[in-house]
Amino acid sequence: MQQFSAAERSAISAWLDAIDRAPQALFEAVHASTARGTDLRLRRPPSMRLGRRAERLMAFFLQHGPTHRLVAANIPLRRLTPDGDRTTVGEIDFLLHDAGGHPWHWELAVKFFLCTANGPQASAADFIGPDRAETFDSKLRKMFDRQLRHLPPPPWDQQTWTPAACTRGRLFYRHDSPVPRTAGVHPDHLQGLWIERGRVAELPAAHEPVWHVVPRNDWMCPRPPIAAEGRSLHAIGARLIDEPTSLATMVLRGDEPEPLPLFLVSPA
Repeated sequence: MQQFSAAERSAISAWLDAIDRAPQALFEAVHASTARGTDLRLRRPPSMRLGRRAERLMAFFLQHGPTHRLVAANIPLRRLTPDGDRTTVGEIDFLLHDAGGHPWHWELAVKFFLCTANGPQASAADFIGPDRAETFDSKLRKMFDRQLRHLPPPPWDQQTWTPAACTRGRLFYRHDSPVPRTAGVHPDHLQGLWIERGRVAELPAAHEPVWHVVPRNDWMCPRPPIAAEGRSLHAIGARLIDEPTSLATMVLRGDEPEPLPLFLVSPA
């Protein structure tokens, strides 16, 4: 796993404070259109997909931050098929150097998992994704057994790159249970809550119109709209009944200064 030293964390914190005071360059980098040549008619709006936004944020940090320097990003890995065609078999997220010049290969993952464990202990296999397509355990195995084993193609193949997983996201726990201990998970990790959609009446303020649905592309940094009327959890849940593909929906209270995000989970 990628880790920062105390000195690096201090430098990054100061840099982020400066970005907060003057965020325009970051905003332009994240929201830049994709251009082909100089013809403005060929500009495409930026992808607001969560993963793509995370990649742009990381690339900005590696290009302008105080501790690392970007070498290359989103490198496609291709191979020849038996028919002689070139097919893409994967991608390397980031190649970079740290302040001491050491070469690194980072794979970035921004994930959100719901803990289903009962009791004081949990394992990575007890955490499932909101779409129920993967678990924390399967994602870690994919990163370490496949993605981090990729070797860069030319011209980057002349160096030995140290692989490291750069994982970010949030873990969600049952609204009515203590947080279990999970090996390898930092005790100060970002947390949230989850509840079955049919049990929202158990939550404080469930009937009050103070709740907001968080769009998926804002899950990294959920916040309620600056000027928007909230709804009750019952009203939000009733709307979700008509959306069978919505297995888990993130909501946030708009009347608290630092509310924990909450997933409303549909029946299995």
